[in-house]
Amino acid sequence: MKKESFFMRTPVLFTSLLLAAAGSSMFHALRMVWVFYDPVLRVIGGAMGVFVITLLVIAVALTLLSLRLFDVKKNGASLCQSRVCRILGAAAFAMSVLFVVADIAILIFSGSETDVTALLYLKKDLPGILLFFAAVLLLIVLPNLKKRGKAFLSAGLAVCFIAAGLWHIFPCMPYRIVADPVVMDTGADYAVVFATNSPGTGCVHYSFAGVDYTVYAQQNGRRIGDRLIHTVHVPYAHLKNNSYSVESTRVIEDFSYGGRQGKTVRKGPYTLRVNESETQTYLLISDWHTHLKDAKTAISHLGDYDAVLMLGDPAAGMDFEAQAAKYIVQFGGDLTGGELPVLYVRGNHETRGAFAAKMPSYIGYEQLYYTAQRGPYAFLVLDSGEDKPDSHIEYGGMAEYRTERTEMIDWLQNVQVQSDKLIVLTHAWQVSEPEHDLSRAAWDAFSALGARFVISGHTHTCEFLDGDTDTKKEYLTTYPGITTYIDGGYNQFTKTYIASKLTLTPQGAHFEAVDQAGSVIQNEVRTW
Repeated sequence: MKKESFFMRTPVLFTSLLLAAAGSSMFHALRMVWVFYDPVLRVIGGAMGVFVITLLVIAVALTLLSLRLFDVKKNGASLCQSRVCRILGAAAFAMSVLFVVADIAILIFSGSETDVTALLYLKKDLPGILLFFAAVLLLIVLPNLKKRGKAFLSAGLAVCFIAAGLWHIFPCMPYRIVADPVVMDTGADYAVVFATNSPGTGCVHYSFAGVDYTVYAQQNGRRIGDRLIHTVHVPYAHLKNNSYSVESTRVIEDFSYGGRQGKTVRKGPYTLRVNESETQTYLLISDWHTHLKDAKTAISHLGDYDAVLMLGDPAAGMDFEAQAAKYIVQFGGDLTGGELPVLYVRGNHETRGAFAAKMPSYIGYEQLYYTAQRGPYAFLVLDSGEDKPDSHIEYGGMAEYRTERTEMIDWLQNVQVQSDKLIVLTHAWQVSEPEHDLSRAAWDAFSALGARFVISGHTHTCEFLDGDTDTKKEYLTTYPGITTYIDGGYNQFTKTYIASKLTLTPQGAHFEAVDQAGSVIQNEVRTW
């Protein structure tokens, strides 16, 4: 009698199956970075080829486990002990271990923001994964259980199905507003933006000139109830230095006739404090890339501020609404307590992912380039879009940012500014990084408008633009009256976050910057 193969033992085959399923699921959850592995894995069909192989390993492990449990024989001998099955069993075990180890290595070296996105994709895949394991239990395990084991398994499955059904009909997760609201200055009005942990309606309550207002997030006459992010537009005059509160009602089901709603939650009151005096302070944040704790620690060393300039790149991309809710809306609410206005600038990483096109309107912006007047100071906010040509492989054939930037430059060349103290806000200082012609057109417009400062992020360095490259020298020579300040953000190599504070006075602009240890990175005044 042949000695039983280690790799054909039932516990080992179960382990192979579990590891193969885990490795396949993890790899599929990492699909937003497959494009980086395709050139390396070209000989086996790229990353999709690897994924197909992981599925084949699952099929092999599942088949071998079935042969083992049902003791399938051929010519009186167990198929499990055949040479082919032994080889396949060893190969399935080795490859399933390899896939899991490789996935873990990718997660470690890809960085935390990739991990966050992968977890969201894994959550999306979870129903299919659970169905797979349920099928395995029913098709393989159930027939091999004794009477009591079958009873326990049947009872367990019944409880799971009942719980899933009840969860779907009656959501058991407590409904709540996840953070203080953030008030976005859109250049046309204030957008009060807040997030909940489940979809629902959103509204703002306030009083103005003796009249009580309840304003809902609505579209074409219908309240919006399918979002985590709720945005309500309020006129400047109604909210400036005025109190308000936010409210949301959970929407469980929305029918053609009737509907079903859940709990109503409310938060506030808040008072929006708007400083339009000659001395104003602004918190500058850029490129936090999910590192909220480090960013908040650095910010804590800067003291008080009157408003926030969010300069883009909160995460690796905008694949899901939940990313915008946490890393833009919730973070903005944490920084302002719902009581300070925010000017938002889109970074290149908010242009990526399935949710990217929807994201601006979800946080109150129908157009991402606009002007905002704050007392004696004017802000010109621009959208620099992506930092590579639209044809770049990373964008998956979905980018059309040259068109967007061309339209923005046309607008810029005709815009009117009501102040001689003008500050430009843009994520990338060039404005149109891939297209030199559009960048020069933008800077020509800055010069014609009398802009004194350009404030940007994107490079993850904290510095005033100098002439260390030919491109920078060209801009410094052509536009000597414009000072460019690049805010710090998170540096993945040094693991440090740098935040800045800008103080505006009639004499000039004071730039301060610190890291999360409180070390001073910048402390300089530039005159108008």
